[in-house]
Amino acid sequence: MLVKNRLPEYLKTKIASVDDNEYKKVRRILNKNNLNTVCDSARCPNKCECYNSGSATFLILGDTCSRNCAFCNISQKVPLSIDEQEPYNVARAVFELGLKYCVITSVTRDDLKENHDFGSIHYVNTVNEVRKLNNGVKIELLTPDFKGDRIALSRIANVCPNVFNHNIETVKRLYPIARQMADYHCSLEVLSYMKKSGLKIKSGFMLGLGETFDELKTLILDLANVGLDIVTVGQYIQPSKKHLEVEKYYTLEEYKIIEEFISTETDIYPVVYPLARSSYKAFEAYQAISR
Repeated sequence: MLVKNRLPEYLKTKIASVDDNEYKKVRRILNKNNLNTVCDSARCPNKCECYNSGSATFLILGDTCSRNCAFCNISQKVPLSIDEQEPYNVARAVFELGLKYCVITSVTRDDLKENHDFGSIHYVNTVNEVRKLNNGVKIELLTPDFKGDRIALSRIANVCPNVFNHNIETVKRLYPIARQMADYHCSLEVLSYMKKSGLKIKSGFMLGLGETFDELKTLILDLANVGLDIVTVGQYIQPSKKHLEVEKYYTLEEYKIIEEFISTETDIYPVVYPLARSSYKAFEAYQAISR
């Protein structure tokens, strides 16, 4: 195993060239519609690959999070007011990009407490606008936990996304370190509630924060117990010196061991890859569980 070593070669990605026409097209459409993406805000290592394939993961409800997860690069200040035009702008961008499958995520908005909202109403408005302008498009929603609020969750369930995604992020023991304002069991309950609502459910977690393999097995089995359909597993990469340090870089062989455990011990479809992130190969995973 590689412990606190320099970044392995298999985690290095190319920088997009200004000559990549598809990349420039995506950037132009996003800028024109005044949209944020998690690709940019979270410094996703797959941004170049996704933009060059003509896709992006939309980040709604602003670019500032109300929580302070110690691994995340998204800005953590007082959130901005909601852009009421954003749902339509997302829908127009989906149309202009010609997407058949779109992933919509958001920052966490614990400040939006009125009417059991927490951002759920804006999600619903966005889904409705996307469908109005894009007949037949498949939609994956990657949401925060909405504080576990059942009314907020039911709003999301009622718009019937093709996939509901909520990330567990890490093992239970590391929550006080990595996710101080979140709760492991709340995330499991959110996934369970959505599964019981009849949705396909998905989650993801990082490797390299100091978890043990036994803890990973427990996490995977906990996800299996709530009926998870898809899981993404990838290496944590420290965004800056102010974020949590990487405790371990997993080897490619260890990724294979984790993937094999998921495949043999659960019915979850695994997307296990060093650079895998929440929306990585999202359409392919959806197709795999829809056969």
